[in-house]
Amino acid sequence: MKTIIEVCVKKRIKKDKDDPVGGKPGEKGLSMKFLNKLERKFGRYAVPNLMLYIIILNAAGLLITIMYPQAQYYLCWSTSAILHGQIWRIVSFILVPYTTSPVNFLIFAFLYYSISQTLERVWGSFRMDMYIITGLLGTIVAAFLVLVPQSSVSLTVLLPVLAFAGSMAVAVLDYRLARTGQGISPRRLLLMGVAVSTAVSSVTTILMLRLPDSDYAFVQNWLSGSIWGANWQNVRLLFVSLLLLGLFVFYKSRTLNVLSLSYQTAVGLGAAVSRQTVILLGAAIAMSGLCCAVGGGLSFVGLVCPHMARRLVGPNYRILVPATVLTGSVLMTYADLISRTLLSPREIPVGIVAAVIGAPYFLYLLIKT
Repeated sequence: MKTIIEVCVKKRIKKDKDDPVGGKPGEKGLSMKFLNKLERKFGRYAVPNLMLYIIILNAAGLLITIMYPQAQYYLCWSTSAILHGQIWRIVSFILVPYTTSPVNFLIFAFLYYSISQTLERVWGSFRMDMYIITGLLGTIVAAFLVLVPQSSVSLTVLLPVLAFAGSMAVAVLDYRLARTGQGISPRRLLLMGVAVSTAVSSVTTILMLRLPDSDYAFVQNWLSGSIWGANWQNVRLLFVSLLLLGLFVFYKSRTLNVLSLSYQTAVGLGAAVSRQTVILLGAAIAMSGLCCAVGGGLSFVGLVCPHMARRLVGPNYRILVPATVLTGSVLMTYADLISRTLLSPREIPVGIVAAVIGAPYFLYLLIKT
């Protein structure tokens, strides 16, 4: 069995090297390059025979289950219990054996260990560890998304998390579709963004039609831009995340000044243009995704405030970044004040008010340029 597995894996690796997905013959695929970089940096931390340690943990869990059957209840996965503070279950579920029969456990343990040893000889310890860890993390994420009980987490709490994850996924999809052999074209990136946005909006509309009336009204207000559903838990999460990302962008302000020059000038000054562009785009997408996850569609704030701040303080990003944050805060404060008082006691979504305030200035910028 080991020989058959080794032959199949070696053929698969040779096929990936000769004909990678999205590449030319003889080139390495993007995933292979990423794994190679990770292995060069963190390969020394690889744990040989990681599957053996997992089997030993399962054996300990089986022994505990046989001696104390009620202990399995406190070790197994429970999404509602984790959300109520029992966070050890995120790790302890690994101890729970997949069978309570010692004979079946030995058979499965031998099978898993044999396959893992074969794969580790072909892939190496680091890639085998990555395979196992990625599988465990994927299991944890899938369990949270699929097994989360509606009684434990309301739509108000779950929506920001899913919105942030969706924004990151759509951004990666847009970037991959816009990337060509010659790199990233801003025009192609913009057109792909419009196309992907239209497709996602259509899917969102279809899904909204299946929601109950109360949830439909909440999602509709959130898409229009509304912060009435946010709570202090969302605020704390948003504050910490934006503080860290904002400090990182401020630290990169000198790089932003270099990237604002022409491509040839930036390369001549020693900037890694492609790498820094991807990093800063990721930071910008993360910040906008977090804000939209809590406040909904507030697109005009991100479109107008940087241009307004540039007119006030100039193009130096060391001053422009904090000025943009302050300008956005002032605009959102006035927009929220108007939305709450204009048609009181009814409240207008703050995103609509921000668009009404920012649209004339944005049109003015388009006419001037």
